[in-house]
Amino acid sequence: MGRGDGQLSLHLLANGNSSRRQAKNRKRALPRLSVSPDEAAEMLGVSRDYFDEHILPDLRIIRRGRRILVPLTELERWLDRNAARAGIPSS
Repeated sequence: MGRGDGQLSLHLLANGNSSRRQAKNRKRALPRLSVSPDEAAEMLGVSRDYFDEHILPDLRIIRRGRRILVPLTELERWLDRNAARAGIPSS
């Protein structure tokens, strides 16, 4: 194996990693339709315990085995239904 072979191998290895990185970046560019309960709690700025007790019961969720998915549209719907105008006391 000469010097040229080693350089070719390094070039192929570098390009392979680059291709994998590009594919991973493309995956990230897809819009998310749902999030985990931990992510949903973080997005709303509340603890997971608060989310489980006060918010999750109001949401339609997706269960697949032990996995729970919270559709982003449900979070938006919950926010919209629970929003109040400033200056109007909630009852």
